[in-house]
Order: sequence, then structure tokens, then C-alpha cells
Amino acid sequence: MKTVITDNSLCTLPIDERAKPEHIFKYIQALAETGVKYVEIDFRTVMKMQELPEGIGYIFRLGDPMFRELTAVFDFSYVLVTIQDLKERINIGHTPVIMEFPAIRGLSRQLLRLAQGQISGPVSMVRLRGSYPVMESEEVGKMVWQAKNSVTVPIDLCPMNSKKAALDTAIKASRAGIDSLTMCMGRAKNYASIEDYLFSLMTIHDTMPKEFSLSALCKAEVYHRLVFGERSTDCITDIMKLIDYDIQNLINADTGEQVKMRVTLKDKMLLRQTYVTALQKFAEEEDIPEDIAADFFDAIAHYDSNCFNPELLRQDKNKLLN
Repeated sequence: MKTVITDNSLCTLPIDERAKPEHIFKYIQALAETGVKYVEIDFRTVMKMQELPEGIGYIFRLGDPMFRELTAVFDFSYVLVTIQDLKERINIGHTPVIMEFPAIRGLSRQLLRLAQGQISGPVSMVRLRGSYPVMESEEVGKMVWQAKNSVTVPIDLCPMNSKKAALDTAIKASRAGIDSLTMCMGRAKNYASIEDYLFSLMTIHDTMPKEFSLSALCKAEVYHRLVFGERSTDCITDIMKLIDYDIQNLINADTGEQVKMRVTLKDKMLLRQTYVTALQKFAEEEDIPEDIAADFFDAIAHYDSNCFNPELLRQDKNKLLN
């Protein structure tokens, strides 16, 4: 997949006061394993961390020129500067800059040169951030083409409509070859979520890129709850409920009748055993808080893996079920 994915949840969502640095560390690691190439952070995250995980790039949202000294302490891939930050010349050394512009139809090299004149570091990428109307694929493709031909640096798109419209723009832009997409893991009000994006690619467009891992995404979801608190929404559970509903209500296009799913008792038992084994492995290998780990092991211990009668599974004759 050509499009690079950036997560900005650590800038966008309120970090829980009880979140520990090691939880944030593990969360970022899980994002990297998922396939996210860059994590956007601000001073809130940096002030909590003594070190940042390796194996992923960092975009530091400047926010205020007073935080520019942090660029000398941490090895950021980029510093993100907005138009509002350019009230005075900003000296951030030679760290590459992402220049953020509002979502506008026109983007010119002259505008980029004016911005470069106020920054010490080289402008190495342009971000267009804001609301876009719902467009056809051809319209999004034309918008991407115009943006990429207006400047000589890569283009990052951060759509901020309602979440479904933002998701639609993000998917169409990635299919049109946008260089980078910035989204938010979790259910932020105005951003496309990474979970919805990846599951949409897999279930609707059948184009799940090999560099992404849904198992790592599920791990990131666990740490997401620890970093952002109980108020954060479990997106993957919501998505799986929707998928399950769609499967249970499949309609035969030729007859108009509901499709009956045939899953044997043996299939169900094997699936459930696999699920329990995966939970056990996760709980044993991951460094998660003791109270949550206790809940995991308690749920596993009380899981009724013998809910299917082995006698039925061993018999070859057709019975009432399957």
C-alpha cells in the first residue's frame, strides 16, 4: 500500500490522568505492529515519557513556540507547524517540518514558500486538515492529483467531517494514491478511525494490505482503554457486532430469501477453543495490570468449553442439528 498511516489519538483524545508511561509505551508499540508508520504526539505525551518506543516515526505537534526546546531532547521525525503558529519566526533547528494548512481547494507553491520563510527547518510535507464534502471517487482523485501537483513535497490528508464522511474521504483518498493519511484510533467525533478504515478495506473493498495486522490492532485496542480511560469506545467490538448482524441477515440476491448459515457443532467448538487459547496466550505474554489480568484469567477459567456434547461430535449419522 502506497499510503502511509499516521495516528493522532495521543493529540486528539484526552489522556486519562491514571495512564502510566508504560501503558502509553505499549500502546505506541501496538500501533507500530498494526502498521501505523507515524504517531502524532504533543507536549502532554512527551512530559509523561522518559523514552519513546523505537520502530515508529514521531510527529511532534508544536502547539506553541515555547515547546520547541523539546525538539532538541527527542528525536522527532517531523515537527508539525500550523498557520496559527507562524506569528513569529520559529527556530526548531534542522528537524523536518510538516506544514498544516486548512482544507482548501487551492494550494500553491508561493504559499508554501511564504511559510518556509518563517521556519528554520525544511518543510518536507504538507498536511491538509479539515472538512470535505462527500465526493465521488473521481472527485477525490482529482483533488489528490491537484494537491500533489501544486507542491513538490508529499501530501498528508486529515479529513475532519463527521466520522463516517471522514472515513469515506480517507478510503477514497488512499485508493487515489494520497501520500499519507492522518486518522484517530478510537471513536473521535470528527475523525476517521483507524479501526473502521482497516475493517472497511478488508470487508468491503477486499484490499487489506499485507503490512497491516488486525491482531496487533486488537492489542492496541486493549491499551487504548488503559491510556484514554473507560470512556473510550471499544470500536472493534462494535464493528464485529455489525459484521455479525450482516452475516445473520444475508439475503439471496436471486430468490430474495434469507441465507441460512451452516456451521457444524465441531466447527463451533474448534473456534471457541481457538479463542480461549488466544486469550490465554495474550494474558500470559502481555504486561497488563493485575486487576485486568485477573479478570482475563477468571473469564477463561469459567469458560464452558464442554458446552457441546462430545458424543454428538463423534457420531457420523445426521442428527437434528447439522
